[in-house]
Amino acid sequence: MFEFSFIPDLSGVSGLIPSIHGEADGAGGGLVGFLDTVLSQLSNIADSGGGFQWFPGIHTLGFNVHPSLVHFPIAFLSVFFLLEIVGIWLPRDRLRQTASALLYCGTIGALLAATAGLYAANTVPHGQAVHEVMEWHERLGLTVAGLAVALSLWRYLAKNVPAGMERALFLLLSTIMTVSMVFGADLGGLMVYQHGVAVHSLQEVEAHHQHRHGSDEVR
Repeated sequence: MFEFSFIPDLSGVSGLIPSIHGEADGAGGGLVGFLDTVLSQLSNIADSGGGFQWFPGIHTLGFNVHPSLVHFPIAFLSVFFLLEIVGIWLPRDRLRQTASALLYCGTIGALLAATAGLYAANTVPHGQAVHEVMEWHERLGLTVAGLAVALSLWRYLAKNVPAGMERALFLLLSTIMTVSMVFGADLGGLMVYQHGVAVHSLQEVEAHHQHRHGSDEVR
């Protein structure tokens, strides 16, 4: 008889693989036992209030939903601008329709993000050092939202595909909108990662010199 010595011995591995019906051990093991254990543990945590929480990051934001919304207009409007540039060399109806849809979605996102940002600016504590940065971030965000609305109305009401100077002006406004969005996003990152705006642990440390919009008083 031939001996298949080249076949590895899997006897030590079999104990790591749960059986389907749970007969692998005498304590209700196997796949069914594993799932039952997981569900039991989750149920115990939820019932005992042991700190289990769905979406803890969103819960930490509270009413400041600006960080959750701001990524949508950045994504939509950036791809819209790229498609507009591509459309200069590849004028296609489908390409234009896709760019229009992205512009409309980005406009809605920009309006929501700008509204949430204005609310956050008046409610999130921040120091005097970051106040000017926040002011510029706010101006750029409102510029993006305003230009997005103007471009969306222009695109929606236009009966024909713009050409010549009209197309050049549309691209110019799109470029200004995109550049404003890039610099605004950079200032937003600066506020969070350099100054810790809206980071709860850092806000507690700097609570003695907070600045609030609508007032020149620094505490």
